[in-house]
Amino acid sequence: MGVNTDLTEDQKRALKENADDLEQFRSRLDEVRKRARSRLESAGLVTGLDNINCLICVACEGWKPGDDGKCANCPHPFFSHNII
Repeated sequence: MGVNTDLTEDQKRALKENADDLEQFRSRLDEVRKRARSRLESAGLVTGLDNINCLICVACEGWKPGDDGKCANCPHPFFSHNII
């Protein structure tokens, strides 16, 4: 299938459904991030616009700069990080 190939109706529908699913996922992830930040703010762990390195471990004694602003030593998965 080339770039200039017309899509069939089934292909258009599949692409639209995938886009819709990804948008729903993005919206849900945004909601989870907001709730997580709110919990941390309520507990006094976050003030202002400080970036949180991990939703699970706030303070890391062995913190080293890593990918995407997270601790290079952190074992937690990608979706635990960078809530803002």
